[in-house]
Parts: sequence; structure tokens; C-alpha cells
Amino acid sequence: MPLSRRRFLWSTAAYAAGSAAALSTRWSGAGLAHAQSAGGQVFAHGVASGDPLPDRVVLWTRVTPPESVTTVDIEWRVASDEALTQVVARGRVTTSAARDFTVKVDAGGLQPGRAYHYTFEALGAQSPIGRTKTLPTGPLARLRLAQLCCSNYPAGFFNVYRCVANRDDLDAVVHVGDYIYEFENGVYGDGSTLLRIPEPRREAVTLSDYRIRYATYRTDPDLQDAHRRHPFIAVWDDHELTNDAWAGGAANHNPEQGEGDWPSRQAAAYRAYLEWMPVRETPGAGIRLYRAFRFGDLVDLVMLDTRGLRDRQVATDDLAGLIAPTRSMLGSEQEAWVLSQLRGSQASGTAWRVLGQGVMFSRLVPPGQPVLLSDTWEGYQASRDRIFDFIQAERIRDLAVLGGDLHSSWALDVPRNPVTGYRAATGEGSLAVEILAPAISSPALFAAPGLRERAPLLRALLQNLKYLEGESRGYVMVDITRERLQAEFFFVPTVTERSAVETRAAAFVCERGSSRLVPA
Repeated sequence: MPLSRRRFLWSTAAYAAGSAAALSTRWSGAGLAHAQSAGGQVFAHGVASGDPLPDRVVLWTRVTPPESVTTVDIEWRVASDEALTQVVARGRVTTSAARDFTVKVDAGGLQPGRAYHYTFEALGAQSPIGRTKTLPTGPLARLRLAQLCCSNYPAGFFNVYRCVANRDDLDAVVHVGDYIYEFENGVYGDGSTLLRIPEPRREAVTLSDYRIRYATYRTDPDLQDAHRRHPFIAVWDDHELTNDAWAGGAANHNPEQGEGDWPSRQAAAYRAYLEWMPVRETPGAGIRLYRAFRFGDLVDLVMLDTRGLRDRQVATDDLAGLIAPTRSMLGSEQEAWVLSQLRGSQASGTAWRVLGQGVMFSRLVPPGQPVLLSDTWEGYQASRDRIFDFIQAERIRDLAVLGGDLHSSWALDVPRNPVTGYRAATGEGSLAVEILAPAISSPALFAAPGLRERAPLLRALLQNLKYLEGESRGYVMVDITRERLQAEFFFVPTVTERSAVETRAAAFVCERGSSRLVPA
């Protein structure tokens, strides 16, 4: 069996947090004001927007009706002002228990590069007023994205979401996975002390389980405000399904323990994700979460699904399996699609190409050696090599990879072979740069005894590693202009009590044309 990522990441520290049941009495600031004035009981899970395009954006909410109600009619409005007096789009939709009373509207007829405000009305109540933004077209001077991952409800408060919600300078939030965790409370974070026990109290397995788990997370006021203030562009990783998932199963799926067959669980997790996340749905059968977003002539953001379509992981010392040419991280269709996106972006003259996806892309060990984690791209080396082949053959330039999953902060140059094909002093041989965001609240990677000592060793051994911090939670501000891409790491001091404090810990710049990171 491959080395379990969960065992690799495991921290012995227990973090306390607050439960969904208690949140109604623990809202603070703007969250409380919105709940009281805008239908807090009917719209208990807030509002959200996502997947913006130049002329439209996905709007989301959920209605909590009386038990006797089976269907609910909802009116929605989009306006160019926060007072909602200058309405530019409106409509009516119906929801029911068949989709867990969630609502998604693909609100069209909007203008590119504009901020809008929106609201929903149902059952005599009005939702909080959300803010969103469409994608720009044509020349664009600057783009700012917040990069997030790994929000574990029982492991601590969502202070990172609070800090992101408080920012006024974001164009969008890029969430690269582990938006929820499927575990039973106490398995990976115990929320008992601060009353943050996720429902249901067992592991999420069925459609009902996943729906309830999302509902628990979406009662958090800081997560709600992050959604209310900024459009999200999100893709899943494994914990929206279960630990170390792949297309045909998962390390943490156990039919012998009554968890049923994998196709049913996978379908339930995918359906709940579509219901509860502000992502644009693609008609047709099967999983399809990969998609692209163009921010004028400045950035093409290409979101990849590195979880739902991959082949099974192999053992970390299975050298033949690690390089097997038939194994794929993305599946053949998605792999062809991402190459076409990169080719089209380069040909169109877009300044930067950014891949948003769940797991580490960079190589950590020399070719032909056992790997540390076969759940990352290290375990799918032929799939990664095909992307390297394409980048070199097509001369793709100015490429950045955004990832997460490892509950730590990384900044790396991305050479094909960091041992023989790369010069750290000049960046020669690097084909891209990679930024991994720390966790929002999950236990920090190097905080665990026995793992803290690995960070200095990795810094010494990996010449393409420009930054590694493994004991803090936070997020990354990705600030892009025509001349450079800058990644700024922001950390929060605690997740054991609510706080809006953040510290700018480090920043790295990739000058256009360089494919290398240097300290800012």
C-alpha cells in the first residue's frame, strides 16, 4: 500500500473549535447584523458566488423551510449598487428537497470587469446582500487572487476565511481543495472543547451525510462572509470525497465496514459538492470539474481536477508503477484539454498561465528513487512528464502552478530534473513556478513531533525549494501584473480562538520571462 498521506501529515496536537449548534449565539460583527436583518433563519447558510465570466456569474444560497414545506420559490436580484436600487438582472427559481433546498442561478446579462451586489428573497425573508465581480476583458493591468485550501471544521476556527473576507483588494478566491473533511469528529481534529463538532457525528458516506456536513461548515460566520464578499473559483481534493480518493476507490473507503460500494459514495459526494458549491455545472454524465477562466489579456486560470479522474495510487517504492506510462493523474480527456488550454493561452498572447489544482506538482526526489508521497504528482511521473514534454515542445512561458493539500507553505521553481537540469543561482532549467498554500485550519504539517526536523532537511536538499514554512496556517495572496507574479504568504497566529489578526510572513516574485522565484 502507498504511504498514507494522513499518516505523513498526522499531528498529535488537538485543536478546539465551536460547533454549528452554538454558532447562532456566537456570531460577531457583520455576521450577526446580517443574520438579524436579512432572514437569518431562512437563509441560515448565507450566500455565495463563483465561476465568474465576463457576462455572468453563479449565485448560490440555501433556504431552510419549515418541515411541512416541500418546494420553495425564490426571487433573486443583481444590482450595480449595494442598496440594490439599480437592478440589472432578476428572476425567480424553485428549489426543493430533491437538491437539499440549495439554489444556484447563472445570472447573465452583466458587464465585464464590474462589481455587483445580489440578494435572494423567499418565505418572506431577504438573504444577506452579497458582492461579486465579473471577469474583465481586453487589456488588464493587475489581478489579485487569494489562494486557499484545507478548511477542517473541528480542527479550529476559520480565522483565515475571516482575514480573506476583510480584504477589499481581491478579484476572486481560488480554493484548491479540502473544503470539507469527511472524518468522524476526533479522527482528525476534535471539536469538542470549543463546540465545533461536525454533523453528522459519524463519517460522511451517504448523500445525506455529505449534505449535512456541508451545512455544518456553511453555518460558520467567517466562511459565510468570505463567500458573501468574494466570488470563489474552487475545485475539490480528496476530503470532499474521502481520504486518498481516486477514480475507482479510496484508501479510506471500507465496504466491509458498511460504507457501501464506491460508485454510490463517489456519486453522492459529487452531487453534494455541486449542490453546495458555487461552481458552474457541465451537462452530461460523469465528473467534470475542470474548467478555465480568462482575466482579460493578463491571466488564463486553468482549474484542474487532480482527484476524481486519476488512476489508483501505487506504493512509494514501486518504481515501475511510479513511471508506468499508462497511469494518469488527470485522465486522458482532461490531460488533452489542459494541453490545449495552455497552447491556446500562449497563442493568444495572454501574459500569464496559472494552473489551479489540488496537490504538489514539483519533483521532490531524483528520478528513479522512491518517493515520499505517491498521492501527489510524484506518483504519476509519466503524466507529469507529458506535461513537461508539452511545455518544452510548445515553448510555454510564464506558467505558475497553485496547489495545496500539504498543510504547509511552499514556493518552488519547477525544473524537470532539479538535480541535473537546474541551476539554483540563475533558475536555469526551471519551466514554471509553484506555490502551495498552507491550511486554513487543518493541523500544520511540521508541527507534529518527528516531522518538525524534516523541514530543515528538505530546505538543504532541494535546491529548487525557495521557501518552506510548515507550522502556520494562512493563505497566499497571488498578485499579478504584466511584469511579474508575486506570492505573499499571510499567516494567522491561532485557530483555537476567533481572531482577525494576520501577519505577512514572506513574499516571492517571478519576473515575467524568468520562470524562477526570488524573495520580494
